[in-house]
Amino acid sequence: MKLNLNILNVSFFLILTGIFFLPFNSWDGISFLGEYYRDSCVLFFLLAFFTLLFKKKIKLPFHSPIFYSLIIFLVWAALTTLINFETVLDNSFKQTSGVVRFLRQYFSLILAAVILPITFYNSFLNIDSKRLIYLIRKAIYYSFVIVIVYAIIEILVVKFNMINLKKPVLNIFDYLPFVEAKTDLRLKRISSVTFEPPALGTYLITIFSWMCSYIITSKSYLRFLPALLVIALAFISGSRAAFFIIIVQAIMFVIVISQSYQYNKLFSKILLTSAIAISIGFLAFAPKILNYVDNEIQSFKLNDNDHSLSNKSRFGIQYAMYQVFLENPVIGTGYGQQAYEARAKYPTWAKRNNWEFRLKYLNQNNKRFPPGYNLYLRLAAETGALGLIGFLLFMTFIFIWCYNNLNRQKNLLAIIVFVSMTGFMLNWLKMDTFRIYGFWICLALIFVNSTKKISNV
Repeated sequence: MKLNLNILNVSFFLILTGIFFLPFNSWDGISFLGEYYRDSCVLFFLLAFFTLLFKKKIKLPFHSPIFYSLIIFLVWAALTTLINFETVLDNSFKQTSGVVRFLRQYFSLILAAVILPITFYNSFLNIDSKRLIYLIRKAIYYSFVIVIVYAIIEILVVKFNMINLKKPVLNIFDYLPFVEAKTDLRLKRISSVTFEPPALGTYLITIFSWMCSYIITSKSYLRFLPALLVIALAFISGSRAAFFIIIVQAIMFVIVISQSYQYNKLFSKILLTSAIAISIGFLAFAPKILNYVDNEIQSFKLNDNDHSLSNKSRFGIQYAMYQVFLENPVIGTGYGQQAYEARAKYPTWAKRNNWEFRLKYLNQNNKRFPPGYNLYLRLAAETGALGLIGFLLFMTFIFIWCYNNLNRQKNLLAIIVFVSMTGFMLNWLKMDTFRIYGFWICLALIFVNSTKKISNV
């Protein structure tokens, strides 16, 4: 028993360390880890998993319908590939066969959807729920402080042309693990300790609900600051989708707070403060705000000067995946296989004068497969309508859990999970990977919460 507790303590410490290192991924990475090669946090999560293997018994959340819906989706992802096996055998692209591509992608899926949440679940089980939330939040907070400090220096260099700060100040961050200090002086976008602005955006979406939780638990006048800093950094970073998603998350948070008598005064303060701040901001900067909104709307067009290339690549790939789905509407092409079919369906308007297709996406010498830019379209193309419905059913069970717990009692965990899941669902409209660690942490917390409720009955 004592040995098991020591193992769990070590595993939990490794997980907290991994959570701290969530944004630290601007290094070159470890190539054999595939799509996880940059993610320093996964090294600690895997160490936690291997530590748990010394435990006498690894528990699974068999009590949860969410867990069963996840398993059904995972089984279908493999089954649809077996059904398409003849085609999978013939697939070849970027010096990679269809079978090898499936094995790599399916292992990546199992790592994200099984190994990680089960590791989190077992490590979280014996910890008091309130203490667990506070410890996870503290790890995120300390990490976010470093992200903000780096970002402030980066903003001074990139936005205010204080180039003299780069070598003596910003390069100090090179001494941090998994960080290579850099700036984007050409596009003037902010990425902090992550490797690119979209990665920073995903990180901010992941931590926003945790930073919002300080508004509920703290009595300090500074309790709004962490959440406001997330919003500000998302805005300054230039990550358009992340900023929009975080604003939606903020609205969801306020709506949840407004439904609770317990937080009635807090809701009134948030509403009043927001109304005053928005009114003053709009009166003072109305022309700039209107110009910004107009520029952001224009930036989604294919002829936008700054974003036309990325827009053409993104929309072109999404269009091709939709065409693959139309040809394989029920069972799809097999998990990990859509790129083989989609490469012949990229529209001319997306490829024209677009070096990304020429040098990356259609270049046989570049072994990296093109991103799907939309998880739902990817699942529709690869697993068909049955797979997409299976995944959406899995997500529906999660939101049912959120609804039930938010209505029974406005507990902190339910608020964090609901706001987070709202962000993750929207974020998957622009990316096609399950490598969203905050999602699987929230899922493990749902499993833990459900287990403890059953135990207390």
